[in-house]
Amino acid sequence: MSISQIVEGSLNNLFKKEEELFKKRIQICRECPLILKDKMLGEVCNSSLYLNVKDNTVSRTEKDGYVNGCGCILGSKTRVPMAHCPANKW
Repeated sequence: MSISQIVEGSLNNLFKKEEELFKKRIQICRECPLILKDKMLGEVCNSSLYLNVKDNTVSRTEKDGYVNGCGCILGSKTRVPMAHCPANKW
């Protein structure tokens, strides 16, 4: 994500904008094994894990065919129309 998208997502999250987009995307994220629930940040795409998008398996090490979690705070990222999931789920 770019700095402008991070700001946009943070403001959209703060003011609860793009609520329908958020609901659609966060539902997908909550079914993904990359999701991490952080006590301070909330739901985060775990950048310490890699996902095989073909069979939804997870690895702690980089492998061919796996994508790395982005590390983004999902309450903000999912509210940015131009943002994309690293696993192309949305």
